[in-house]
Amino acid sequence: MLRNGIILILLIVLTTYSCERDDICAASTPTTPGLTIGFRSNENTLEAKPLNLDVYNIDRTKVIQFRNASSISIPLRTDTTTTVFLFEKNPGNPDANEDPEDIDTLIINYTPQEVFISRACGYKVIFTNLEIRPRPGATRWIDDININLRTVENEDTTQVYISH
Repeated sequence: MLRNGIILILLIVLTTYSCERDDICAASTPTTPGLTIGFRSNENTLEAKPLNLDVYNIDRTKVIQFRNASSISIPLRTDTTTTVFLFEKNPGNPDANEDPEDIDTLIINYTPQEVFISRACGYKVIFTNLEIRPRPGATRWIDDININLRTVENEDTTQVYISH
């Protein structure tokens, strides 16, 4: 009887310690952040100035549309140190009062760094040494680019302000 009790206790202990916890990544876990850009008035750089904008990758195969946006978040490539975007202001509106269907090309350079989150979630990428420059010689609706933070760690903070 004592032997059966010891075997039962040993079996319970082994069963308890042999279980693995579930590796589930919570939806609230931070993932690779996008670059957050705020749009400001060129007359008052503290004043938000919403706009209609289409953002394309360099070969124009993917588009992200923003309507009446004063702030946007766009994804940066994690497999390289440069992402190029085409920013089209007032897309499809050749009669716009300001900058009708005008496109600026921005070249965004950075250093991607993998950061371990957990076994369940894996890694996320943050971007450091952020630099943005317009393509030389292009007509521009963008008046000024101000880098607020050179590190993209989350989407809660605006890293770049564009005046137009």
